[in-house]
Amino acid sequence: MRVLDELAKRVAFRCSAPSCKTVTIGPSDSRVGRVTNVGVGAHITAAAKGGPRYNENLSREQRAAYDNGVWLCGNHAKLIDDNEDRFPEKLLKAWKRNAERNARLQVAQAAVSTTRTLIINHEVTIFEGDSNRQVLEFFEDIGAVEAWGQEVYDSALMLTYELAINAFSHGRAEAVHLKTHRGCLYMNYRGSAFGPSDLEHAGGQGGAAALASFKEQCNGSMELTYRHRDGINELTLVDLNRNLNHKHPCALRLTKNTVTDDAFNSVLGCTEIHIYVDSGRIFAFSDARQLIRRLIVNLPDHCYVFHNVSKNPGLRRYIAEQLPKVRFVPS
Repeated sequence: MRVLDELAKRVAFRCSAPSCKTVTIGPSDSRVGRVTNVGVGAHITAAAKGGPRYNENLSREQRAAYDNGVWLCGNHAKLIDDNEDRFPEKLLKAWKRNAERNARLQVAQAAVSTTRTLIINHEVTIFEGDSNRQVLEFFEDIGAVEAWGQEVYDSALMLTYELAINAFSHGRAEAVHLKTHRGCLYMNYRGSAFGPSDLEHAGGQGGAAALASFKEQCNGSMELTYRHRDGINELTLVDLNRNLNHKHPCALRLTKNTVTDDAFNSVLGCTEIHIYVDSGRIFAFSDARQLIRRLIVNLPDHCYVFHNVSKNPGLRRYIAEQLPKVRFVPS
C-alpha cells in the first residue's frame, strides 16, 4: 500500500500515459471513505513468470518495489499488458519520468497552465501495409501532442506518414525505423536517395502537399532535415523551440565561433547544413567571414540555415552576399 500511495501521489493521481493524463481519484457519495479511485499501480515488468515484460533477474522484493511500478488509469493498465510488444519496459519507465516531471512543474500552478515537455524517447520499426496504425500509435506513445501542441502535431503526423509511404513506394524500403531522442524525431531506412526536394518535384502529389503544409504550419517551430549516406536515408524533424536541437545529423554547432574539421565530415550527405550560433556569444562580421570561407572549402554548393544569428540586417546581408543559398531561422 505504501508503494501504491507513492506511485499515485508522485503523479498527482493522473494516468502516466502521455496521451491520457486522466485524473484517477475523486469524490464518492456511497463508498465508506467517500472517495473513488480508478487508478492502478501497474507492474512495469511482470510480478510473476509468464506475465508481460517479465524480468527473471529481479527478486520478489524488486518486482514489488516502487521502481517497478507505474501509475495508470484502468484502461491503460489493461492496454499495456495486452500489448507488451508496443509497450516495452523502456517506454513505460520514460512515461513514468515524464509524468512525475509534469506533476512537479504543476504543483501550486493555476489549473489552466500547461506544461510542455520533450517528446518521450522511444523507437519502433514499421512495415508496409500497417504503417498508418503504427505511425499513429508511435505519435501517441511519445506524447507528441503534449510536447508540440495540436497544430504542430497534426502537421508532423501527416508529414511523417507521407514520408513513410514514400519510403516504401519510392525508396523501396523493406522497413522504416522511427526514433525520438532529445526533442528530435528521426526516420531512417535503407534505399536509394529520395529527399524533400525530390518529394517537392514529384508533381504535387500527396507527399509534396504534406511537405508544403508542414512548412507553412510549422515555420519557426519545426524543421525537416535530410541526409543520404552509406545507402541510408535519414530524415529528421527538429523541434526549434528546444535548446537541444543542435544534435541532429545535419547540425553544425559553433564552439567559440569556430567549427572543428570532424564536424564538417559529420554532415556530409546533408542537403541543408544547419548552423547553430551560441546565443551566449557575439557572432560578428569577422566570425562570419571566417566561417563562410571554411564552408565554401569544406561544404561547397550547399544550402545553409543559420540559427540564432543576430537580426542585424547588415550582418545578415553580408552572409547572404557570400552564401546565396542561405536562410535565417527566426530565433
